[in-house]
Amino acid sequence: MNVPRTIEIKLKDSLENQVIDLVKRDYSMVAGDKVRNMFAKDIVRLVQDIYREPSMIEVGQTLWMGVAENDKPSYGKNAYNTRFRPVILSSISKEDLSMMGNGYSFREVREQRIVRLFHEAKNQGALLTNADVGMLLGVSAGTVSKQVREYMERENKVIPTRGIVHDIGRAITHKRIIIRDYLRGYLPSEIAKRTDHSEAAVERYIKAFNKVKMLSKKMDLKNIAKTLEMSEFLVNEYLELIEDYLGNDMND
Repeated sequence: MNVPRTIEIKLKDSLENQVIDLVKRDYSMVAGDKVRNMFAKDIVRLVQDIYREPSMIEVGQTLWMGVAENDKPSYGKNAYNTRFRPVILSSISKEDLSMMGNGYSFREVREQRIVRLFHEAKNQGALLTNADVGMLLGVSAGTVSKQVREYMERENKVIPTRGIVHDIGRAITHKRIIIRDYLRGYLPSEIAKRTDHSEAAVERYIKAFNKVKMLSKKMDLKNIAKTLEMSEFLVNEYLELIEDYLGNDMND
């Protein structure tokens, strides 16, 4: 049943007014009606953002907390000061049941579930880790990571895991897909669309790849890392890509 808009407004105003009254009564140091009203509106917006009506969750779905997509990692950030966002995820769907009924293997069905969970979270403004999805499906994070990697290599698509979107961890597959498309002549905007990645991230990988490629003719890994202020691990990733995709051309 749809709640009439007038009722929603009344409920919203009621909460705002209660917050304003609370601030006036117990937090007198917060002075000024304008500040109190702004504070109350922010509280209401926060409640609306994180609250999920239990009736919205259907059979086969679950409520989970993912890292807010716009809360990117930075120096000193940890789990205690990272913002989380509630998301409703389909742990099992009609499509999963259909695949099972049509003879698909458990592994194939699990791959579909893994891919869906990552995309569902991102569509709601949150990101999941391999560990998140592993917990939801009752498998190890390593199993999820392996199937994510296999899927991306086979389908040439990037799955929006937290490690990939926030560019943390040691997964090389998304860089490999992006650089491979770049070397095939695709534009950054086309690669972003093909891989479900941001254009800014695509351009960042391409720029880093070209810098490492240029310096690899003159320097060893350690000096490249020092010059570009990259980790040796990251430089080695790009060197492996250069060897894989350019190989003999680099020696000409």
